[in-house]
Amino acid sequence: MSGKSAPIELLFDHATCSGVVNNPALIDELSQRWYGRREGDKLVLNLVETAYLLSTGRAVVRVDDRVIETLQDLVSAYGRCFDDKFWPMLSVFKDLRERGRKVRVVEPMKFLVKDKSGELRLVFILEEKYLVPTERLVEMVSEAMRHNLKATFAIVSLQGELTYYNSIPVDMKVERDERV
Repeated sequence: MSGKSAPIELLFDHATCSGVVNNPALIDELSQRWYGRREGDKLVLNLVETAYLLSTGRAVVRVDDRVIETLQDLVSAYGRCFDDKFWPMLSVFKDLRERGRKVRVVEPMKFLVKDKSGELRLVFILEEKYLVPTERLVEMVSEAMRHNLKATFAIVSLQGELTYYNSIPVDMKVERDERV
């Protein structure tokens, strides 16, 4: 995957909208780089991971006897796979990978990220146009804390710009002045 090597070939499972790798050497290489999840003797990549590798030219996608070389062609052929959560997730995934972070898709709109220092955090992806109740934000931070992780919010603006906010612990106790 580094340098000018030939792109890797991912098999596309259109039933699950995921990429599949069967080559043991590629499975090891991609796993070390935090791509996919092992299922038996294969590695299954989330649609976001598949799209990222395809869009960067590091992979091509094979579907039956057809080879797809661009993300646009994959979207044209399998548009039903690309829901409204896909594009914000791809934007954040791409940005974090380009910043040298290791990123694992946990579930829609949530990533586990390992930064350059080895610190782990949960990144929750939020879109500017959608209101999120304060209680939900507190739940997200609590989820990260339960797993001894930091919580980061990735806000995707209507223009596609990204802003990251890290949560920090706050002591909400009020000290009273005991003067009489």
